Amino acid sequence: MRAAPVLLVAIAVSPPLSAVAAPPSVTIASPLNGSVSNNQTPSFSGIAEAGVSLVTLRLYKGPTAEEGAAIQELTTLPFPLDAWSLELAKPLEGGTYTARASQTNLASETGKSSPVTFTVDTAAPTVTLNSPESPSSNATPSFTGNASDTTPVIVWIHAGATPEGTVVSRATATGTGTGWTSGGASPALASGQYTALATQASSLLGNPSGRSAPVTFTVTPPPVTAAALLAPPAASFKWFPELPDTGEPVSLVSSSTDAGSPITGFAWALAGNGFFQGGGATLTTSFSTPGAHVVRLRVSDAAGRSSVATETIDVLARTAPVMQPFPVVRIAGTVTGSGIRIRLLKVQQMPAGVRITVRCRGHGCPTRSVRRLTVSSARGVAPVEFRAFERTLRFGVTLEILVTAPGKIGKYTRFAIRRGRLPERVDMCLDPAGVRLVCPSS
Repeated sequence: MRAAPVLLVAIAVSPPLSAVAAPPSVTIASPLNGSVSNNQTPSFSGIAEAGVSLVTLRLYKGPTAEEGAAIQELTTLPFPLDAWSLELAKPLEGGTYTARASQTNLASETGKSSPVTFTVDTAAPTVTLNSPESPSSNATPSFTGNASDTTPVIVWIHAGATPEGTVVSRATATGTGTGWTSGGASPALASGQYTALATQASSLLGNPSGRSAPVTFTVTPPPVTAAALLAPPAASFKWFPELPDTGEPVSLVSSSTDAGSPITGFAWALAGNGFFQGGGATLTTSFSTPGAHVVRLRVSDAAGRSSVATETIDVLARTAPVMQPFPVVRIAGTVTGSGIRIRLLKVQQMPAGVRITVRCRGHGCPTRSVRRLTVSSARGVAPVEFRAFERTLRFGVTLEILVTAPGKIGKYTRFAIRRGRLPERVDMCLDPAGVRLVCPSS
């Protein structure tokens, strides 16, 4: 009996297919890479994949993102849209920082943003001043030095061997961020000893101005010619500041010269065609009205010869000073399906006696307007938080924060909640009358 045939069937089995999920795409939109500001509490925002997981932001000290060395680590609340934002847990010191955001999906794939490096600059510009040639008969010397900012450099020239003397002349230079060279001193200097000091205002509003060390130099008399001995004195004068405000003290400084005889008399006429009144080589006055004011100086020498100089001084309407310290408006929140969930609305870093007004425009405002007045205590002026607005605000709502003080330039912040886009924030200055304007440069 034969055995039944056996049928062998070969079946090829392929290895199981595995789906590989791509890492989430994460970006940082604010602050900008390479940006410089004096904001010690910058906000961070960007784009990530909604509904995947939370976004983690790591902040590093220095120009690179070194894993494991983060000085602050922050995590968002859940966000249904693709926009995320975060606020720092504590203010930053001056220096360079690098931020990187990351997000991990359900497949444990982690996406990382490109690093963003920014600088917090709270220091004054660094300014140096080189000593001019001394002694020298050059009555209009120029100056050189280095300055770290790009705002104008002003060299103030004081009479005497210290910078406590009266300012009698000055020279200006264009700031380049490195070496600078000024024009000649104006007005021209008489013979004598002087001390120069260079200053540069910071390009970041609120930072202090930079000052150089003082340098002392001597101007010697120029050679005297026979014709100069017979000529009358040459009357001339300058004034400081060059564009004074109404009521501001103005120093009138004679720069008159006489090669043949000493100048023995000075007389000033402050009302254009008014009478001359005796005085000295310098005079301090002020003007009660804005506009063009004609001033004359008459000088006389020992030989009885005289001459008159006439100049027009343009006087400006008084400009209000900037509020110091300048307020900081902090707004933190999370995007929701219907708008923005405001977690924090606070105004800080300001003097006492400041009025803060928060206005809300659009549908769904919890209240239209809230006002607060800051007061001082033993610990200083406390931050003011507006809890009425710390809730979900719908798309289309705009918050306006106005920080004002009598006679001071204050702060204006507008925060607009927009559908499908990141909120728009605008910060401007506010004059005492409540009219928005561009912040002064210094």
